[in-house]
Amino acid sequence: MFFTKEEFNEKYSDIGETPQDWQIEAVSQMILSQIGLSRRDDSWDSTTVPLPIKNACLEQMRFMFEHDIPFVDANKLKAGSMDAELHTDYSTLALRYLANGGYLYRGNPLMCNLGINMPFGD
Repeated sequence: MFFTKEEFNEKYSDIGETPQDWQIEAVSQMILSQIGLSRRDDSWDSTTVPLPIKNACLEQMRFMFEHDIPFVDANKLKAGSMDAELHTDYSTLALRYLANGGYLYRGNPLMCNLGINMPFGD
């Protein structure tokens, strides 16, 4: 988790909702999925994550609360006669935080975007 409930409430005191731990984890994973593998660090937590990534996570959480975007694992929901496709969206401001901080790599060749150095033998 890349931010705490307290950090969210301090930055977005006007939202009136406090995220649950699972929502913070979900948003952190959403933002992490936008970062090239070579730029990720498995040891990041709310105190060590780079500031652009933390800001992107906080903004994505705000965006999801403000626009009532559901936390679902499927994009097709059916309830009685209602049948709907849902698409989770990213806040463009959150993606700009990542891009301006050098963590979002779009438009590069796939190997540059997602490549990881893998040593083979000695």
